[in-house]
Amino acid sequence: MIGVIADDLTGAAEIGAVGLRHGLRTEVLLSGDPSGSADLVCVDTDSRSCPPEEAGRRSAAAAKLLATHGADWIYKKVDSVLRGQVTAEIQAILRALGMNRSLLIPANPSLGRTIQKGCYFIRGKPIHETEFARDPEYPRTSARVPDLLSATETSTITVCSTEDTLPSHGIIVGQVENVNDLRHWASRRSKETLVAGGAEFFGALLVAAGHRHAGGPSRDDRPDGGGRTTLSGR
Repeated sequence: MIGVIADDLTGAAEIGAVGLRHGLRTEVLLSGDPSGSADLVCVDTDSRSCPPEEAGRRSAAAAKLLATHGADWIYKKVDSVLRGQVTAEIQAILRALGMNRSLLIPANPSLGRTIQKGCYFIRGKPIHETEFARDPEYPRTSARVPDLLSATETSTITVCSTEDTLPSHGIIVGQVENVNDLRHWASRRSKETLVAGGAEFFGALLVAAGHRHAGGPSRDDRPDGGGRTTLSGR
């Protein structure tokens, strides 16, 4: 079973849809325990608008829940433009799982969302020069990745290119310009590293793990198909 921790229902459902397209039985969990019959369990912590401490607490609890129920590996779904308490949640999950580092790939290159030279771009424009600068809750006032992640003195955040040797601890943000970069980062997943990011990186991880991409709407997406998605909780 693959476990996913998302900070809102939209993100959990988005990852669930990616799983369905790769032939996985999917469950989106709002509360309670996994059913035990799903290949992919996506937990919605509903923490996007929480203070950092509460967001971290909810994410850590979700990580322990998924680990207790036998998740082979866990993915932290984040907003593709890094809104929310991304740093606090990743750090809390690392502590809960006894891990030292996370590989964070938020970019979605098919949507023109890339990270180059340590900065975030939307279709070639720095993110703080786009409509995201006017986001009502998390305005993007800088294109620098550490600024977008609200890095503190206790945060260890390193932006790496595909050629770099990765640090042994902290949050590692991989630069992505195209789909080939996503594939590269997916090939570098290890049991000692928490993987995190957007929907496209999760899809690349599934392909790297040997899950076939069905492409477009398929038999698995229909109620009578081989796939299954359920919504559990409140």
